[in-house]
Amino acid sequence: MKNVNYIFPIALLTIAGLFIACSPEDDQELPLYSPTVYLEDFQKVIDGTFDETPFTNVAESGTKKWFSNSYNENAYYEFSPFNSNEPLNVAWFVTPAINLDTAVKKRLTFQTAQHHVVNTENNYLQVFVSTNFTGDVTTATWNELTFNGPKIGGGFNYDFFNSGAVDLSQYSGNIHIAFKATGGTASANAGAYMIDNIKVF
Repeated sequence: MKNVNYIFPIALLTIAGLFIACSPEDDQELPLYSPTVYLEDFQKVIDGTFDETPFTNVAESGTKKWFSNSYNENAYYEFSPFNSNEPLNVAWFVTPAINLDTAVKKRLTFQTAQHHVVNTENNYLQVFVSTNFTGDVTTATWNELTFNGPKIGGGFNYDFFNSGAVDLSQYSGNIHIAFKATGGTASANAGAYMIDNIKVF
């Protein structure tokens, strides 16, 4: 019986050694670190310290621009053509320059919400990227980006939805991301859009 008592733990150690030998640390793949190169969550709007100066906020048509807002301690930027008394409102909100050279994955994520949008044909949100924006949205070259927008309908008013990971891998150097909203004073076109948590990594 003494022989059995000694052999059993030795056998276990031998088997364990085989597993260790087959899995050296050098063969383990670690997750790729992807640092955030740009992040804006607008939370400084809450205490009044948010600085809009680095952004470009312009009305291309009509007079309505994007504006800061908050609800339940969450801050965001919003576009609303409600009561503009103008048939067409188009506004751009453009980020400061974002340098992609230190980004590993070159992806963009953000969140969007809407309220009282009923007609996405004339009341909609678009997102663009430019590599040659210098301050005038009408002279820059813009490429439209595909993203998952907010769900439409009264049951989804004010609910934020994730954009999904938007691929920016074809770009390098400095870029600008633009959020362009379209609507109008007509009740069918007067819904609002909100953006939050813009991140590039």
